[in-house]
Parts: sequence; structure tokens; C-alpha cells
Amino acid sequence: RRGEPLLRIDAKAASELAQRSDDPKELQTLHKTRNEAEERHFGVVADVDQEDLAQARWAVMVNAVDDARIIQALWPLIEHRAYQQGIALPLVDFRPGETCAEWASRYADLKQPWEQRAPVLVYRPGERVNSWLARHGTMPGPVKPSQGVPFYILIAARPGPLTANDQAFISFNVQYELDIFWGVGRLCFTDERGQHRYADYTTYAQRLIDYERRSVNDVRIRHEIVYFGTRHDLDKSTERSALELVKPLAEWHDRGLPQRLGYGKRLLLANDATRSNLEQALRDENRPPAIWFSATHGLGLPVTDRELIPYQGALVTQDWTGFGGIKREHWFAAEDLPSNLSLEGMVALLFACYGAGCPQRDEFIFDPEKGRPVIAPFTFVAQLPQQLLLRGALGVVGHVERAWTYGFSIDGARGQTQAFEDVIGRLVAGKRLGSATDQFNIIQAARSMTLAEELENIKFGKQPEPRELSTLWMARNDARNYMLLGDPAARLPIP
Repeated sequence: RRGEPLLRIDAKAASELAQRSDDPKELQTLHKTRNEAEERHFGVVADVDQEDLAQARWAVMVNAVDDARIIQALWPLIEHRAYQQGIALPLVDFRPGETCAEWASRYADLKQPWEQRAPVLVYRPGERVNSWLARHGTMPGPVKPSQGVPFYILIAARPGPLTANDQAFISFNVQYELDIFWGVGRLCFTDERGQHRYADYTTYAQRLIDYERRSVNDVRIRHEIVYFGTRHDLDKSTERSALELVKPLAEWHDRGLPQRLGYGKRLLLANDATRSNLEQALRDENRPPAIWFSATHGLGLPVTDRELIPYQGALVTQDWTGFGGIKREHWFAAEDLPSNLSLEGMVALLFACYGAGCPQRDEFIFDPEKGRPVIAPFTFVAQLPQQLLLRGALGVVGHVERAWTYGFSIDGARGQTQAFEDVIGRLVAGKRLGSATDQFNIIQAARSMTLAEELENIKFGKQPEPRELSTLWMARNDARNYMLLGDPAARLPIP
């Protein structure tokens, strides 16, 4: 825990890796999304209101071989969403040892009309997204829910295997790809061994239901957005995130939609971005803020560290000087959230390395000859967002793997906060989380297309320029790795 950068970039090696690791045919499947990105035509077809669940539809997505206890744990939420869609659920039971596929064959058979079956979709181990969509009667593109796949998809699964023979997971990559057109979120409550904590799924479900059944006047959130950003000495990364992301967002707040809708602002920047100030901001007046936006370093521990699972992605606060060793009091982790803290109704946006999760293997390795090194015992969702959701947060938008500045700066154009402004604006306007985060999907698709074109040009003889290609590759990966944890159909109170 020496307080060093997680990675130093070698442009030449990164360029070589981009050419070796990305299949141009796969990337070309995203070419057609360019026009839709420019026209802002992601999401549902024109005659479907994606804010109306009866039209846009919602379902839980589970792995076929996972234990059906995960469906049982989320059954209160499934019933709640089914009622909102006008689905007449059958009486169901859950048999010990039954898999999700076995349960679905009884209550969620695709041959049954949508209005008469449980909104549960089964993913088969190893299934490609296009194959899964085709099996459900549709293909990538603007979403027409009546063709078989609802717009809002809540993945309830671990993101990776725990052992070589484990197939009971739905990968982050599946979520990334589906999220280009669909509104996708994930619930994954696991312990330090990666095993499901089924009671936690039920806790999240019940807290969300209780929140949604209250009137707007009874919802206990502060109409305030907390902007939290560190700026450490001699640290270019946090200097840029503070000056080019957090500060401009806070300035936009005063002239943008949050101010017009009556949302207050609390800016905790640089020396004010301490652990104690953050803890106070989350519980002030015994109510959470509506939105907490954070831009900090995320803690990255070596694979040999026994505390990697509980602390990976914890937020490094201003209490760390910016150089020298990092001590426990310098970061904000899941265990720092009091058990009685209520975050009911809050949405968190965490711009930090590993803020949402960590893959088992490094996705930014710059030595193609040696392959991707192992950086975690298994792929996992970070503990901090898990605990935020357990305490009532509606959702957490975060980053898997390392987070880079490409989210707000590329090709010499710095301080590009439009995507973040759009997400926050949609959230305060009462849009559902899965549709409010569309800008990240548009950026992902556009950058994938740009990278695919460059790789195709190289294939047909263009001389690669290492720095340019490595930038395209990293920017694509960076945009792809944003994800929503929580129910994509949840939303802040409609103003």
C-alpha cells in the first residue's frame, strides 16, 4: 500500500495489444449504432414510453444453472414489478435444490403469453448476447419490448466464475453489450468467498418497494446533490478530475436543470473532500442527499492482499496527502457505513478505479506476450456499492477496472462534462435509472465504432500509429466499463 499509480502506460505495447485482442468482426457489429448514437435513438422504439413499465416492460435475468433461491430472494420485487406491468402472476413455489432454469420451465416458459408468466429471463452458460436475444425473438437495435425482451433488465447473478467448473454467472461483458440498447442494472450481493448472500437481495428488494409505495412527500431524501472530489498534491489524475469534472459539474448545477428543479448543492472539493465531511454529507438532517457524485482514486490492492475483496475500489479521500503510504484512515469503505445509516432514495455515481467491481484478469495489460495477469481471486462486484444498496440507495453507477480521464477528456478536448450533466439532469427529472444513463452507452458505441474502423484500416495496410491506437483502445474500454448496480426501473421522486 505504497500510494503508487495502478498502471503506467506503454503506448507501443498498448497498440499491439489492441490489434491482437480485439476481433474486428465483433467490433464491426457496433458500426450500425453510430447513426443511432448521433440521432440519440438508443432505447425503445418511438411508440413506447420507456417511463411506463406497462409499455417498456421489466424482467429479472438469471443464469440457468444458478440456484433458484436467487429468484425466491427477489420474489417481492418481481411481484411488485409484475403488478406495475399488468402481469397476472401464477401461484408459485420454490423447491429445494432447483435451478433457475428448472423453476422457469414451470413459471416463465417463453411459450406463455407475457401477461401470464413471471418476468424472469434465463441466460444459458456461455451464451453470446446475440444468441440470447435471438432465442427471445429479437436482435440488437432499438428495443420493441413486445418482441420478447423488456427494455429494463435486472441481472441477478455473479459476474464471473469462482472455480474452473463454475458456470453460474453472467459476465460483465454481457451487461456491457446488452446495455448499449437496453436499460440494464445488476444486483450481486456476495460475501468474501463470492457466495450469494440471499437475504441481502430480499433486503434491497423490500427497501425499494417500501420507498416506491410512499408518496413523494413522505420520501426522506434531501433535495441536494453532493459533489465530492479529491485533489492531491503532485497528482495529475485528481487535479484533472477536480478541475475538469467535479468543479465544472458543480458550476453547471447552478444554471442547469438541478437548480431549476429546486435541488441544492454541496461541493466538497480538494481539502474539503475528507472522510468526515463525506460521512456528514451522507447523514445530514438524518436524510441522505438525492445524488452523491464522487470523483476520487479507488483503492487498488495486489492479488496477494488478504483484504482485497472488502477494500478494492474503496474511495481514497483527501485525508491521504497524495504521496507516501496509504493508511486505513485514508479511505472510505463498505465497513465505514453505519449499520443504522439510511440512504433510502439516494443515487450514487462513483468515478473511481474499481468503484463498481474488479475483473479476475487485468484488462489494461501492456505486455501482450505474457497474457493478462491475475489481479483478483475471482471477478466480483465491489463491496462499497453493495452496502450502499443495502442501506437503501436506489442504484450506484460505477466503473469496473481502472477509471481513466477519457470519460471527460479525449483528443485534446478537456473538461467535457456533457455526459455526466445529462445523466444527472435525467435523474433529477425523475427518469428511470436504466434510461437516465443512456449517454454512457452512446459514448461506448461511438468509440467502439471508431476503434473498429481503425483496426480495419490497419488490417488493409494502414501503418498503425501506436499512441493514437492505444488511446482509441483505452478510451473504448474506459467508456464500456461504466455500469449500473441496482434496479434499472428505479427512479428519484418525480418533481
